[in-house]
Parts: sequence; C-alpha cells; structure tokens
Amino acid sequence: MAQQTADFIIIGGGITGVSAAYQLAQRGHRVTLLERNYLAAGGTGRTVGLIRTHYSNEITVQMALRALHVWRDFDQVIGGDIGWMPAGALFIVGPHDLEGLQANIAMQRQAGVNVEFLDTQGLRALAPYLNVEDVGGGAYEPDSGVADGAMATNAYAERAKALGATILQGVEVASICAEGGRVTGVQTTGGMFSAPVVINAAGPWGARLTQTVAEVDIPVENSRHQVAVFQRPENLAEPQHPFIGDFIQGFYIRPETGLLTLAGSLEASEAANKVDPDHFSESVDMDFNIDMAERTEHRVPAMCDAQIRKGWAGLYDVTPDWHPIIGRIPGVDGLICAFGFSGSGFKMAPVIGEMIADLATGDQQCPIDSHPFRLERFAEGDLVVGRYAYSIIG
Repeated sequence: MAQQTADFIIIGGGITGVSAAYQLAQRGHRVTLLERNYLAAGGTGRTVGLIRTHYSNEITVQMALRALHVWRDFDQVIGGDIGWMPAGALFIVGPHDLEGLQANIAMQRQAGVNVEFLDTQGLRALAPYLNVEDVGGGAYEPDSGVADGAMATNAYAERAKALGATILQGVEVASICAEGGRVTGVQTTGGMFSAPVVINAAGPWGARLTQTVAEVDIPVENSRHQVAVFQRPENLAEPQHPFIGDFIQGFYIRPETGLLTLAGSLEASEAANKVDPDHFSESVDMDFNIDMAERTEHRVPAMCDAQIRKGWAGLYDVTPDWHPIIGRIPGVDGLICAFGFSGSGFKMAPVIGEMIADLATGDQQCPIDSHPFRLERFAEGDLVVGRYAYSIIG
C-alpha cells in the first residue's frame, strides 16, 4: 500500500474512534481511521450498551446528559439505527447510603437530569417483581436506555464516510512516528500513513502504542469483565424491565430483546482481573454465571426459574480513578490520546468525539472542557473523584 496522507489519523475502530472521525469529517477535515481488525472488534462490540446519566460528579453528569440527547435521537441527529431501547435505569442502595443517593439526585437535577427518588413503596409501584426488603431507596431515570455497540459504531462510521472520512479495516498500527518532538504519522502493516496529528483511540492497546513514541508513564490496566445471560421464565410477565444497578449486592441486570436479561458486576475489584488484551478468554466462567444467578434471584425472586444462556467476556482499560485519559501527550506535539474509559466509553462517545475534535483542531465547540481528563493529573494528584464509593459507576 502506498504512503497516504491526511489531516488527522485515528487509531482504533471502536465507538471512540468513529465518533471522533465523524466530528472531524463534519468540520471539513481529511480523516483516516485505521482499525487492526474490524469495526467494534474490541470492547465496544462486547459492551452491554447502557446509556445512563447516573454519575456522581458534575462534569461526568454533564457529559452523560449531552451524550444521552444524541443517543436518544440518534437517527435525527447523526443518522442510522443503533438498536435504541428506552428501558429506563434504576439505581438502588441500602438504608445507610440513602443520604449520599439523595445528594447525588439533587446534583443531577440541578444539571438538568430527569431523575426521581423512589422509596420502597415507589419501587414496588415501578417494579412489583423486586425484592426490596434490604433496599433503602432508588434513583430512577426514565429517559435512559440501552443500545447496540456494533450497530452504533457502524452507524457512526457510515456517516463519517459519507462526509469524506477514510475508514480502513484490517490495517494494524505498529508504532506512532515522530521527528523532532512532532508527530509525523504511523507505521502500519499496510505501510506508512502521514499526518501532523495522530489520535490514539486504541482502547486496551492505547497505552502500549503511546509508548512507541513517548517515554511517559500511563497508569492503565486491562481487565476482563464478564456478562452472564439469562432467559427469563414465563412466570415473569414483564416483557422488559429497566436496567437495575444494585449497589447493595454490587451487580446490575439489563434487559435484552427475546426476553433475555444480562447481568454483570459493579464491584471495583473487577479491575484486579488483569489480562493481556491479545490473549484472554472471551467466554464466561460457570462460577460467574452461578454468582450472577444468585444475586439476580435475590433481587428478582421470579428469576429462580431462569435459564442460563451463553454469555461473554470483554475488556475494560482501567485508570486509577476510573476516568478516561483524554488529552495531548506531553513531549510529543500532535499526539492526542483518548482511552482508559474504565467501562464508560460507549455511553460518553458522542461527547468524547467532540472533545477529541476540539483538541485536534484547537476550535472548541463542545461546551465541556476535557482538561480534567489530561494524563498529567495522575502525577499532579488531581484525580477525577466521584462522590460514590462505587468507583466503577463514576
């Protein structure tokens, strides 16, 4: 393949990369996106696709709300089918966490989030199948929902291509190239691609690629996260239940079409499941299935008759504060990184694409500044810290 040039090269064909490609192409720039396998081959293709605004600090709430407005009306705003399901989202806590939950709800409402507090009576009215004996209350977001990671990625990619972006699959980036402290492009299995700005959106491979050109400490660990799948029994009449984040037991359940329910962990200890992103089991462990089944049955007793279906495992690229790295890399002009999303990358993607485009062009169109997510915050001790003890939620 002959050498190619662009204004911007994006590494990674997950939701972050294609969102950035769309934003830059929309602004009239020449964009080339390079994906080593196929679009959504990494974490995006294995996401449970939750779109929520339930975060515990102001900046992530603002980001999630702005992103929700895009996801909810994606076909009108961007164009294409993302498999949107307006399921709603419910987050429940024990009695000892009620004060924190209510403070969080107040902060979210001030930011413009449509959220309400539900006591146990309200929870029974919303979801009469729930066991609320150990529940203090919940936060309910009726506007939240779920989407399909692969469908959303391909929808973004198609719009980016329609705007002139070049998207190449099966082209692996081996290294990022620079001369005199300035990015010149990338070396790939298909030859050299040249550009004055490179955007590293390679997810679990992002830190490794950054270190091919920059001697920087990047505190990102890759961990394996499993998703159990259950076939709901006939005696559970609900055709669809909301996403339920159960902070009491540290897990979630999420509705899926075909009367399926997905379940996974909300415990920060999940980050300890460190793996090589090129060599890990993508199947779910039976012990995990059983654990999730027991937690699910406790919260929804009617699920005692559910059947276990085939689940999967994907990757999180986790930072120490469970928030992403979005910003320029010190010492290498023209290198921008956007990875370390710690499980929240999919839902934030519309805003992340805007932030990346702002950084790349110097033209700030997104009202939310990416500065808090710079790499330097770790050395400076200026972490992005939420109010919750549940760091995986943010």
